[in-house]
Amino acid sequence: MTALRVLVSRVAALFNRWRLEGDFDEEVRAHLDLLEEEHRRHGLSPEDARHAARRDFGGVGQVKETWRDQRGWPFLDTLAQDLRYALRMMRRAPGFTAVVIAVLAIGIGANSAMFTLVNALLFRPLQGRADDLVGVYSHDPTKPDSYRSISYPEYIDIRDRGDLFDGLMAHMPAVVGMPADDVTRRAFIDLVSSNFFTTAGVSLAAGRTFTAAEERPGADLPVTVVGYRRWKDAGLDPAFIGSTLRVNARDFTIVGVAPEGFTGTTALFAPELWLPLGMFDSVVSGMFRTDAGGLAERSSHSLILAGRLKPGVDLEAANARLEVLSKQLEAAYPVENRDQVLTVSPLSRVGISTSPVDDTGPSVLGAFLMPMSGAVLLIACLNIANMFLARGTARKKEIAIRLALGGGRRRIVRQLLTEGFTLSLAGAAGGLLVGYWTTRLLTASLVSVLPMAISIEVDPRPDANVLMATMAFAALATLIFGLAPALRISKPDVVADLKEQGGDTRARGRRLGMRAWLVIGQIAVSLMLMTAGGLFARGAMQAGRADPGFRYDGLLLVGVDPSLAGYDETRGRESLRATLDRLRGLAGVEVVGISSQVPFGDFYEGRQVERPAGSSPSDGPRSAAYTIIGSDYFGALGLPILRGRDFTRAEEASASGPPVAIIDEPLARGLFPNGDPVGEMIRFAPRDGGGERPQADTEPMRIVGVVPGLRDKLFDRGPAPHVYVPAGTNYRASMNLHVRVARTGATAEASMLGAIRREIQASDSRIPIVDLTTMRDFHDRGIVLWAIRAAGRLLTSFGALALLLAAVGVYGVKSYLVSRRTREIGIRMALGATRRDVLWLVLRQGAMLTAVGLAIGFPLAVLLGQALGRLLFDVSPLDPVVFTLAPAILAFAAALASYLPARRATRITPLDALRSE
Repeated sequence: MTALRVLVSRVAALFNRWRLEGDFDEEVRAHLDLLEEEHRRHGLSPEDARHAARRDFGGVGQVKETWRDQRGWPFLDTLAQDLRYALRMMRRAPGFTAVVIAVLAIGIGANSAMFTLVNALLFRPLQGRADDLVGVYSHDPTKPDSYRSISYPEYIDIRDRGDLFDGLMAHMPAVVGMPADDVTRRAFIDLVSSNFFTTAGVSLAAGRTFTAAEERPGADLPVTVVGYRRWKDAGLDPAFIGSTLRVNARDFTIVGVAPEGFTGTTALFAPELWLPLGMFDSVVSGMFRTDAGGLAERSSHSLILAGRLKPGVDLEAANARLEVLSKQLEAAYPVENRDQVLTVSPLSRVGISTSPVDDTGPSVLGAFLMPMSGAVLLIACLNIANMFLARGTARKKEIAIRLALGGGRRRIVRQLLTEGFTLSLAGAAGGLLVGYWTTRLLTASLVSVLPMAISIEVDPRPDANVLMATMAFAALATLIFGLAPALRISKPDVVADLKEQGGDTRARGRRLGMRAWLVIGQIAVSLMLMTAGGLFARGAMQAGRADPGFRYDGLLLVGVDPSLAGYDETRGRESLRATLDRLRGLAGVEVVGISSQVPFGDFYEGRQVERPAGSSPSDGPRSAAYTIIGSDYFGALGLPILRGRDFTRAEEASASGPPVAIIDEPLARGLFPNGDPVGEMIRFAPRDGGGERPQADTEPMRIVGVVPGLRDKLFDRGPAPHVYVPAGTNYRASMNLHVRVARTGATAEASMLGAIRREIQASDSRIPIVDLTTMRDFHDRGIVLWAIRAAGRLLTSFGALALLLAAVGVYGVKSYLVSRRTREIGIRMALGATRRDVLWLVLRQGAMLTAVGLAIGFPLAVLLGQALGRLLFDVSPLDPVVFTLAPAILAFAAALASYLPARRATRITPLDALRSE
């Protein structure tokens, strides 16, 4: 601290000297000339007039000091003095300093951690020139929701238009399989054009980018660029370039390494690998392949485009030129480009989409998180303000002496604020550490529940934005906890303060002083935070107990994907059929069904379902979850067939069966409100944009059964419409096996999982097992449930911290009042007051503070609950349990905090009390 004080003093002195020296010399010369002229008018010679002027003006050194005091910038000198004094006061009161810094570190750290996440989502610059990119989209202007992907030939047509883009790249997210111990894990990848990295404005950390030959459709050259983290795990070995990596049962040669922290066109999430577009036809399958054709076909709309506009070309000019190009493409290709218009829009930082999207979601998240963490800082500041008031009372004589000696009130307020800001800076340093570790914990928690291998690139180290925000938090905290106490402490009351009276004479005649109102504010804000935390905690409990409409006990889930082993459709069908046969014959297994998606899972596939033309009129297409299933699927889930029949084993296996479907009750009510749907026809509504479609998507399907509805998404308030089609005529490589076992319980189910693994490997040792778990465990690791639980834990932590700070605030006020009223208590006891009377005196005042705080905080908590209503899961914004427990817990904590100093007050003896002052 001594070195810091010396450094501040020297810097201030040098700056003042540099600032003032030139102005001083010029002004002194002007004054001497005026005095010399005045003496000449009185008859003195020029020489005598010069000496007289210097004598009247005084010595140069004295004049310089006087001039500096009157005309200079003394604030730097006084600032250095204030800082030295603040550091000295911190050293003299280490306990007070440590408590204030710890409280501020928690309050500022919570805000720093939340802002780090918001900054990563919305503000932190992406690597290279990714922030300059715009998206290119295609849609029918007469249909607002008709945005579609763009074909590779169309991409070439747009890219080769040289007057629009500095660079235009194409990419397509997909999922591949990579070996991980004895299972195959899914990994998120991005198939990209050869100019992807150059358009993004980044240079690879090692190796090379893709070539034009590797981008060419159908090239099938297995090369890859990997993320920096994988190279780092390999020790940054130069021999890493040229090594191979197993992807979808094929060896891919590593030709490059992406730069550290590179996330492509979005923030936070990065692919694990980048593959060239030439691998599209052999890698992309399942729900990620929206069309049946290959990449080279103009009807295969599969790509997402992003590019940098040329200098001087804005969005309006680009859209005008693209409109002309759209008409040209429609004239040249009337089928594939009918009614399609190309447009450009800014890219989202948080999502990859075929349509323009903004960052409203993260902005709303930031608008929700920052006030919640800000409330913690507010409570911390109110607590510290109380501490400053108590400490200021102990310094009344010091401040009174300074006022009596002519010190200005403004000067004292500035000194006190400087002390507060010095403490805030120390707290901010601790807050940055708290924010760093909190961000790391949140990131690690998210990685553990992601449905596939995705690289999360959140750098917890503070950047310029976080540092500036943390400084702003420190300055704001100083104003909140420092300004009012400084004004109160510095208020002139010199005579009373110099007399060192034991009581606070300024508080006389008032029922509630400033310290009491600060505690009331803490209680009110604490109740708001505790209520929010309680609502989200209740929502997390409800979400953990939720089920989609069938029981989890005895139900196991096995995910397999033959395409990840390089199997084509024929071999994939054979492998799935053999696996099903072996599992259905396994002892202890009651029934086995298959499906393409799982309720409450992390993937969702939907279609628009309608009645064919010529049928009885309905209300138009209905959105429904689209699920490919086999026979016995509903039996495995424990769902009955309400009308009609289940799919047969032949429909599960045969690729040439008739087009049939099963629908659930919600969809039946929507399409057939007045009749029995069994035997009726439905079809999938045509997709906008044309393109080749599988045969099963173009023919009407006959409804053969109706089943109960299920909740497909966790936030569904009730059963959602579903349409089920047989696996035989609708092949999907990635499937989920639902295995209902006879024996339930953790031990029995774990044993069956091992037996299932052995049976699958015996059936086909190469088939990738991507999931092997109980249905309950699958539910518990869902990313939506993680988000609900994370919000519950975060806000519950905020509420618990608020409760602790409020209790400390009540305890501090009551302890201070007891210490200041020791003499009064002694007199009361000398006059006959009992210990119970003294206890009630102190507790009554604490109860009054608590009651006023709860009265103010309760309606605010109600308003906050209403505002959070849409974010809550299956919990009322006015949940009676939460709105009963939160005030009760807060009142109990405040009562306990009041009881401790009250009990101490009852132990005061009258004689000791009367001698205390």
